[in-house]
Amino acid sequence: MTRIRANCPDCGDVELAPEEMLVEVSHDTEDLVGAGSSYRFVCPDCTASVRKPADERIVQLLISGGVPLEVAGNPGTGEGPWREPTAPAHPEAPAGGPPLTPDDLLDLHLLLQDDGWFDRLTRCRS
Repeated sequence: MTRIRANCPDCGDVELAPEEMLVEVSHDTEDLVGAGSSYRFVCPDCTASVRKPADERIVQLLISGGVPLEVAGNPGTGEGPWREPTAPAHPEAPAGGPPLTPDDLLDLHLLLQDDGWFDRLTRCRS
């Protein structure tokens, strides 16, 4: 799994998965990476929202590492947006699944009453 090292102003260096970041590219009039380009992420340690400037080299490195891209300008005009943003999921709105049912909660309750539940859980992850 690809991990990308970024710097949080409060926590220092942190490691992130590509889907935990977003590259925002602002095009200039020659369809190049403009001065307003940046990347952003939520720090996994302090949950601060961090935005850093990104030149063409940084943009290429992040995109090649699998970081999602949002284009802020229309190529050749400097106007935009021309593509829907592909922002990563926000930690306060995780991807959903089926809602828990009363039966699911009862099963969990019964599982947690057994003294060996944690040992079984750690054996499954190995």
